[in-house]
Amino acid sequence: MSGSEDDRSVPSSKRRKFSVRACDYCRRKKSDGPQMPNHRCSKCIYKKIECTYEQPLNVREFLHVEALERHIQKLEQLLTRIIPGINIGKELEEQEEQELQSRRNAQAVSDSLQGQESGSSASVLLPSGYLWREQSADELSEDESELQKVNLVEDFDKVSLSKPTSYLYHGKSSSMVLLRNAKDLNDLCGEGKVPLAPDHTEASSSNRGPTLDFRLLSGTPPDIIPPFHDFPPPDLMDAFIGLFFTHVNAYAPLLHEPTFRRNVAQGLHHSPGGFGATLLLVCATGSRFYRDPRTQQVEEETRTADSNTQAYKWYQQVETVYRSVMAPPDLYDLQIRILMAMYLQGTMVTHACWAHVGAGIRTGIEMGAHRKKRYGDQPSVEGELMKRAFWILVTQDWGMAYTMGRPSCIHDEDMDLPLPVECDDEYWMDVDGKPVFMQPPGKSSKVAFFISYLRLIQVLAFALRTVYAINKSKSQLSHGNQQWEQRTVAELDSAMNRWVDAVPSHLRWDPHREDDVFYTQSATLFSHYYLFQIAVHRPFIQTHKRTWRSPLSFTSIVLCLNAARSAIRLLDQLYRRTGTPLHRNVGTLFMSAMVMILHILCEKGSGRSDALDQDIQAVQKCMEMLRAVEHE
Repeated sequence: MSGSEDDRSVPSSKRRKFSVRACDYCRRKKSDGPQMPNHRCSKCIYKKIECTYEQPLNVREFLHVEALERHIQKLEQLLTRIIPGINIGKELEEQEEQELQSRRNAQAVSDSLQGQESGSSASVLLPSGYLWREQSADELSEDESELQKVNLVEDFDKVSLSKPTSYLYHGKSSSMVLLRNAKDLNDLCGEGKVPLAPDHTEASSSNRGPTLDFRLLSGTPPDIIPPFHDFPPPDLMDAFIGLFFTHVNAYAPLLHEPTFRRNVAQGLHHSPGGFGATLLLVCATGSRFYRDPRTQQVEEETRTADSNTQAYKWYQQVETVYRSVMAPPDLYDLQIRILMAMYLQGTMVTHACWAHVGAGIRTGIEMGAHRKKRYGDQPSVEGELMKRAFWILVTQDWGMAYTMGRPSCIHDEDMDLPLPVECDDEYWMDVDGKPVFMQPPGKSSKVAFFISYLRLIQVLAFALRTVYAINKSKSQLSHGNQQWEQRTVAELDSAMNRWVDAVPSHLRWDPHREDDVFYTQSATLFSHYYLFQIAVHRPFIQTHKRTWRSPLSFTSIVLCLNAARSAIRLLDQLYRRTGTPLHRNVGTLFMSAMVMILHILCEKGSGRSDALDQDIQAVQKCMEMLRAVEHE
């Protein structure tokens, strides 16, 4: 074998290492110029030659950096030719910020999975201030989501992206977003671009396949709701509209009253489209609060089925002719779904609301109503109505998920739309009809109730996904940490306390408040606060069927009892003043009564029946108020 081969056969760790570096003394001996007069070294003086320092130092360590810089310059020139006008510095800064945010999110997830004592899982899942803060512009996801005007059925064979028919939302995982990117990249190629679709000539039209079937199934031709003719008499219609805005819209601001009344005055409900259906459902819902012989033409034995009431006939008109789901959705679709659910909540078939709310949320997502990008920087009438409608659907979904014990259709992290503008209907537009959305300074807003309620119900939504989760989800949340439930409940209690501190002054509970609107709104808001407080702690109340006893049992029993008593006391004051506890508070009344009944039965079963008179009277008050609200 050759010498070179022998060298390669020797392990590198056993090779002899040679050092070619001179010691400090030898270096000083070789060059003493800096210490000599006029910086002339001894050797140059001896040889009588000029002593210079012009030869550059050996900077081999910088050669790699210079090569990288030249390479980067070439890449920047290439990018500039491919994408003219690109700001590479700005793009790199944005990419660096995204990577930094990704690392922060990954660290947060890692911390939540470790389950360390120093940082609880609940604190990671529900950080302070999370429940009611809005995302800033820097926190918005810069994904590839778009509100694309794309019809996925019409001309399916050529996938038209250039002739939109309606807004359809597509998220980053959608193949349509990938197709959009391919089209944009193809447009950048200029003359050498690749044809994405063949020319549709007469010669090739015979080979296109059964496109007629697609066009027959398409929702592209406007599927307009036909005009309605069976409306209430004008005097009753006006009364129903007023009752709807007083008893329903004041708590769930679905409609803009000035615009709605103007459309009614112009007779828009006699034309094809969604407004006629909206008006019929408003009348059907508002009639629940009206007492007139013309709306009570039903025998008592058929009353429970709502089969022959005028309100049900108005509702049935809409349900019978409601348009196909293949039609392009619009704002009326959201409002109609919500109004259908609102009407059914006052009937014996409240479970039917579930389907309407779920369909409404799907429709809103299809329109992109759940994304902040859907709304411009400046509020508009249609955008604000869409925002309100989607938020109402969310509250209906989360509320029914709790009352029916079912999973919710949408979660808080699935949406980033902003909260509604805190501006009452009469201040949306100026005298010229231009949108201004300016609440007068110092004037309390009625919409503040809905905004506060949105912040409160987020606590319930989080509780549904944690303390009410099925065993499989709980095992994933706990990660072997037996105290995760205690920390989660503690964080939920803390979030509710922070919510109380953030309630506007005109909505804080004051039994002597003079303004009737704010008085009823405040009572409703805090009755739901007590209801959600019960909801957070109810899973930990000990029952005779449970063998496992939670460390939270005693505390949860006390908190549930106090919340039930406070809710009954509050709603009793509302009932004595207004004659009704309001239909929106039926759930609070029922849950509070059941908590009190369970407490009474447990005390009697344990032989401690003394001092239960007040609790029994509280249950009797609940029964009285529930009977008073039966007609609503």
